Amino acid sequence: MNVPVGTKALILSKRYYGVLSKSLENIDIERYYSILYFLNENDGCNQQHICNNLAIDKTAMVKVIDYLIKSGFVDRKVNPEDRREHFIILTKKGIKQTEEIVNAFKAIDAEIFSTISKSDKNTFIKVLCLLTNKLNDLPSNDLFFNYKKTAKATKK
Repeated sequence: MNVPVGTKALILSKRYYGVLSKSLENIDIERYYSILYFLNENDGCNQQHICNNLAIDKTAMVKVIDYLIKSGFVDRKVNPEDRREHFIILTKKGIKQTEEIVNAFKAIDAEIFSTISKSDKNTFIKVLCLLTNKLNDLPSNDLFFNYKKTAKATKK
């Protein structure tokens, strides 16, 4: 298929998150898996750190964190040294369910790379990072993608 690299990346992302969503149907949340995955490695970081690393708009992040708090996955703690800053901390429920999310990401990655050499996988990851860094240097508009389930009737 001869389409722009951005379209290929969008298709890959939609399919990847569709598989991820299907594999995580048993948990109490149906979106924001990447944020919870990120918090697994960066628990207690501030909202800005999440925004910077996952390319999420600050305004959208407030709504996402509010949703995750309401769902019982995270808490927002005020930095006692700077009351304008909030640390995002996984709750007990968040830790337990995030373990499943991390395992699902790892399982999907293992499956999709199962027929690809380690060298090709490393090259792919390196090129993705290079492309992302190059795009960071170009003028752009902020976009927000929300990977929600669109219907209960999903492919099996």
